[in-house]
Amino acid sequence: MKRLFPFLFSLCIFASFSSRAEYSDAENENILSLDEKKVFLASHDKAFLVFNERIRDPFILKGPDDHYYLTGTTAGSHWGETIGIRLWRSANLIEWQDLGFVWDLYKDGKSQGSWHFDQPLRNPDFKNPRAIWAPEVHYLNGTWWLPHCMNIGGHGLLKSVSGKPEGPYQALPPIQKRLIDAHLYQENGETYYLWQADWYAKMDDEMLGLIDEPRQFAHDGKHPMGYEGVLLLKIGAKYVFVASGRYGYEPTNTYDLYYAVSDTLEGPYGKRRMAIKNAGHGNLFQDHEGRWWSTAFDHEYIHPGNPKRWNVWLVPIEIQETHRDVLFHVKDSRFRPNEEDHAFVKHLARAGIPKEWEGKSPWWRPENE
Repeated sequence: MKRLFPFLFSLCIFASFSSRAEYSDAENENILSLDEKKVFLASHDKAFLVFNERIRDPFILKGPDDHYYLTGTTAGSHWGETIGIRLWRSANLIEWQDLGFVWDLYKDGKSQGSWHFDQPLRNPDFKNPRAIWAPEVHYLNGTWWLPHCMNIGGHGLLKSVSGKPEGPYQALPPIQKRLIDAHLYQENGETYYLWQADWYAKMDDEMLGLIDEPRQFAHDGKHPMGYEGVLLLKIGAKYVFVASGRYGYEPTNTYDLYYAVSDTLEGPYGKRRMAIKNAGHGNLFQDHEGRWWSTAFDHEYIHPGNPKRWNVWLVPIEIQETHRDVLFHVKDSRFRPNEEDHAFVKHLARAGIPKEWEGKSPWWRPENE
């Protein structure tokens, strides 16, 4: 999870990491050999650690060259040495080539006079008072784009001026100097820019700005879909609106993906449901065989003392399209919502956010007072 909570949470984790310096990869039972990964990938029935690199908010795209591209948050307020966007490429989802930092905030951003330095600092004493959060990678209109946001608010696009995934990238003017989590969706030659959990607007043909007034997706129920990590998918004839969040009033207090379905992009969308438990801010994609996976990074299956505890897992999903709906079937029980989860989400749709949480952060818990 990002936002103000991570400033405190990351500080605690950072201290924990410092005190657990003796923890090594040798102690991580989730690290697999290449042959073991091949078995998990082929079976498509159990989630696994695909990439032991410290990354939050992992995003994977299947590119036009039949390769997969991976990016994500690689530096936060208290961790990460280079501030920017790092990219990896793979032909098979299990062997990854590091393309390096394709855009460096203090090198490329400075030389381009980018908007990122106009943002006022919130905590100038932090290790990284400016950091790039939740980048995504997209291939649209003949080139590559990197939607991203900042830990201090604000979001926008980087454009590859070479038409290559490795760049170089040019920072475009910001879309907005507040809020977070940018995402792109394109259909019938029209490009939509999305952000936070549910905001969206159509872009101009050059993808330099918005030509619509920003709107929010509406869905059936009183509880918000999430508060970050917006994602839009077209599955069959249906549109699937996804967002993420961790809520302190959940029975399990996990960081999850939620979704709703509509016949039209603008909605309104149907009932809010938990799609993937423990996924965090992840994304869904199909592999070369058409099978669905979700990325995941923030869950209880990694030792809390592991300095690489935020890393990339793949969770196998089956998605069933019906005449009226899209249904998620998570194949690994560790990431599968149970009956209690579904019942509580239905309760929240009727009741909304509990009164005790009014004016408090969603992840707040009474015992932490």
